[in-house]
Amino acid sequence: MARKAPKSFEQVAVENALATEDQVQACLRHQETQRKDGNDVTPMEELMLELGFMTEERIRAVRTALDRIQRDEQKGEPVRIGNYEILGKIGDGGLGTVYKARQISMSRDVALKVLHKKWLSDEEFKKRFLLEARLAGRLSHQNLIQVYDVGRDRGLYYFSMEYIDGETVEDIIEREGPMDVSRAINITVQVLRALTYIKKFDIVHRDIKPSNVMMNRGSVVKLGDFGFVKSKLDHVISTEGEVLGTPDYISPEQAMGVENIDWRSDQYSLGASLYHMLTGRPPYEGSGSSVMRQHIKSDLPDPRTINTNIPEAIVHVLERMMAKDPNDRYQNTNELFDDLELVKMGQDPSTDRLEVGKSTIIRAFKIEQKLAMRAKSEVEVLQDELKRTRKFMVYSFVISGLLMVGLVIVVFLMVFRGGS
Repeated sequence: MARKAPKSFEQVAVENALATEDQVQACLRHQETQRKDGNDVTPMEELMLELGFMTEERIRAVRTALDRIQRDEQKGEPVRIGNYEILGKIGDGGLGTVYKARQISMSRDVALKVLHKKWLSDEEFKKRFLLEARLAGRLSHQNLIQVYDVGRDRGLYYFSMEYIDGETVEDIIEREGPMDVSRAINITVQVLRALTYIKKFDIVHRDIKPSNVMMNRGSVVKLGDFGFVKSKLDHVISTEGEVLGTPDYISPEQAMGVENIDWRSDQYSLGASLYHMLTGRPPYEGSGSSVMRQHIKSDLPDPRTINTNIPEAIVHVLERMMAKDPNDRYQNTNELFDDLELVKMGQDPSTDRLEVGKSTIIRAFKIEQKLAMRAKSEVEVLQDELKRTRKFMVYSFVISGLLMVGLVIVVFLMVFRGGS
């Protein structure tokens, strides 16, 4: 079914970023006051103009859009965005809404991601949205969702990508419960292939989780949603110390806002996703902030207390993938591939098992100490600058005072001599 188009003036104006929700609410309150006073209610477009919220040019643009929508409704035609006919809504993400759409020029079904209207006035989010599309558009791998096109239509930012006829791993877990080890490892290996590929481009996904992992009808895994990717271009739009990612699967370094993360952060999130696949739930429970603190400091809960069918060997792999310190995780993808294959065949992993408590907690505290020291040094720099500023002000005050005294003396002498 086609998504119903907005029919009111204000809905179209907000949808196309020609007015804000706050401005609409202000006009509605004004109209309500008019009704209560028994006065004629001023139409929305006239109010927008009177209150200076919209120009005549923008009002004409909205009216034109309304006319087109009404004609489409009368013809029974689906709503269009650019070269795409909207067929239905698939779901919502952090940055945008995903629709199933028909690409008219290519006559194929696609997934169309449209930036949420609440971000249209935020330049940083628009840049991140476009970065996601451009980065993903350069990538081509069997286990990545392929991006086709990126564009803008009537103020809406969008990009189209491969439509996957299947479901997410999260959907499968919710319907069927914990997965058997072989199936969970198979999914993990396919995601790891995608991570190995994007690693070559110095890209960190930063949001690996079951809901971002799709499976098509042929059981091929597709990793998607590059909304939080970290790349060489990231410094253009990121703020130092910002935390991006999903709390249930976030790595300790990501949770602490460490700037220079690498693929080992994705490895941790993949481990947390594997834990979810095997147990039916994420490793830690609680509020978002509580879960993030647990990722930073708490021991990994033994998954066998939730699912007794989990073998010791996979726990070994999970502990290494989810070590608090990136240096204690697998340092290259081949080592992780090998251990996963060994476990799948019923054998023990080839890597040594981490000593419980040796590094997972202690090194996490060391990372925190480094961050604290960095914050302390920044404060000290500010304090030094403040001291220098104060000294400069004192010196300036003294010099100004001396100049004033000198000026007074000169004037006094001139007056004295003139009187003589």
